[in-house]
Amino acid sequence: MVSNRKPPPQDKEKAEWEQPDISDTELDIEKISSNSDTDSGTRSLVGKWALLFTLVAVGSSIFHFYTAGYAPLPAMQQRPIHLALMLFLCFLLIPATKRGAGKNPTLADLILALAAAGTSYYLAYNYEAIATRGGFATSLDIYMGVVFCVLVLEACRRTMGWFLVLLSILFVSYLFLGPHFPGMLAHGGFTFTRVVQQMYMSTEGIFGIATAVSATYVYLFILFGAFLQKSGTTTFFTNIAFAAAGHSPGGPAKVSILASGMMGMIQGSSAANVASTGLFTIPLMKKLGFKGYFAGAVEAVASCGGQFLPPVMGASAFIMAEYLQVPYSQVALGALIPAILYYAAVYLQVHFRAKRMGMVGISRKNLPQVKDVIKKDGHLVLPLFILIGMLVLGFTALFAAFFSIISVVVISSVRRHSRMGIKEIIDALEIGARNSISTAVACAAVGFIVGTVGLTGVGLLFTQSIIGFADGALLPALLLAAACSLFLSFGLPTTSVYIITATLVAPSLIQMGVSPLVAHLFCYYWGGVSAITPPVALAAYVGAGIAGAPVMKTGFTAMRLGVAAYLVPFIFVYWPSLVLWQTAPIVNIMVALAGASVAVLCIGAVGERYMLRPLSWFKISLLVFSIFLVLHPSAVANLLAILVVAFVLISEWRGVMVKKASLATSNLPINR
Repeated sequence: MVSNRKPPPQDKEKAEWEQPDISDTELDIEKISSNSDTDSGTRSLVGKWALLFTLVAVGSSIFHFYTAGYAPLPAMQQRPIHLALMLFLCFLLIPATKRGAGKNPTLADLILALAAAGTSYYLAYNYEAIATRGGFATSLDIYMGVVFCVLVLEACRRTMGWFLVLLSILFVSYLFLGPHFPGMLAHGGFTFTRVVQQMYMSTEGIFGIATAVSATYVYLFILFGAFLQKSGTTTFFTNIAFAAAGHSPGGPAKVSILASGMMGMIQGSSAANVASTGLFTIPLMKKLGFKGYFAGAVEAVASCGGQFLPPVMGASAFIMAEYLQVPYSQVALGALIPAILYYAAVYLQVHFRAKRMGMVGISRKNLPQVKDVIKKDGHLVLPLFILIGMLVLGFTALFAAFFSIISVVVISSVRRHSRMGIKEIIDALEIGARNSISTAVACAAVGFIVGTVGLTGVGLLFTQSIIGFADGALLPALLLAAACSLFLSFGLPTTSVYIITATLVAPSLIQMGVSPLVAHLFCYYWGGVSAITPPVALAAYVGAGIAGAPVMKTGFTAMRLGVAAYLVPFIFVYWPSLVLWQTAPIVNIMVALAGASVAVLCIGAVGERYMLRPLSWFKISLLVFSIFLVLHPSAVANLLAILVVAFVLISEWRGVMVKKASLATSNLPINR
């Protein structure tokens, strides 16, 4: 049988192309999803070690579930207990070196696990005594704090590699070396005791907002994703996405975009979304041809877009409505078109890459049918509607996640094949804890960065200073606002970043004539892209962990794939009709949509240097020029951009047709 697969590309691209010939092969999606190996680089625990890990992991999930819905704890109890459990599991599961993968923990690992858990729990146990003495640190507090900080850095090294560790050390060093810095970067310096207090004994350092979010709704949504996985809901999403896009080139990556978009618009947490949907999309992409780093990057970018997509938007839509004093529906509808543009650009870029790499889709006869999927597993989507309904009705994300987890167990029992027994529930509790480790450790490590910024005030000083440098010009102000939002967002959840930028950055844009909703969305986007922007790209880090791929390579690949997230905010600032389309004139909306669509096409084509065939640098330059034309707020510029892109399209189409005609002529049969 002759394969319909295209020949692989040559030279450098050949090394990145490893797609098996699956276009005419029966594809068991459910089997791939359920049997995916996501623990590359971690230990395969057996015997008493496996039992210990399961007991602690299940206990961890029960603790977080209980405190979320029944008995919330004070911050300095919830967060230290959360990290105590996560660090203990981290040292058991993740070896100190790659040579330790597949082996049981050593005595040293157990000592580190107990020390990390003990020094973290010490705070939870003594938090009332510490508060009573006004936060004054004793010698024992300082000793515990130093040990804890060192162990957090070691856990970070094991899970994330050296880069984030060195960056954290660099920021902490600034606390001691600040008096020797020039200009506005200089500060009076801090004592060793003060630094340990900030990082260990306050809610401004390791136990700050990043750990707070990790200890509450991120953990609960990861746990929710684990229950969805064990009930078969994630497989349902996969089947629906495969039915829609599996037959096209690069189908698995497009499935990741669709499935992550569906999950991400509800979860709103990029890292949590990667940890849940990435468990099946990343192994599928790897199995069907994509390199691990690219699969992790696609999932991270698709999950990052979930926080921009209504209805939930990481709960920030509700906060934005309160800030602006407008109905929630106005915020959600205003965010809709920019989010669609973002996903369209990512989808196109993946499509162009698949075409450039010679990938083919899966035969339709081997793909599921939509009606069959809905008939079999349609009931499993009901917990998602319960989650959306509770959020719309005003319940907190934590409370909504709590009841949604319960609803998964109840609703899945309606059909025998999806019913969750005790084993499935225990597995879901363990998976939830296991998938939370990397996020929890990353959030703890970036606490060093956040704590340094908070203690020195350099972040706020930097923000307030550079906004004034714009001197009344919009483009410099936007560039500075973007830089400030991104700088402030490193290591912070999007909701927290939005609150900061809404207070500090957005008012400056509004004073320069930008619509309030547009200004707030601009800052929100640029705060959210830190999830895929190295060095603190948490979503990319989680994706790299699942894919078993290099962290920084995954991060920079995600940054390239997600370039739309950096450009779309500028487009809707200059074309506010994309956000204010409910009240804007229809002509303005059509012109804005035409220009934005052209920009999306250009972003995808330039990102992969491909359209209908590989693009020359001259054509790439024309497409980049078209993007800049769209950013100019005039119909004439948009029209010129459309004409330039039309020229490139027609030119490429003619080139393809000429090549096909030439091949057809060379293969004509000889008349005898």
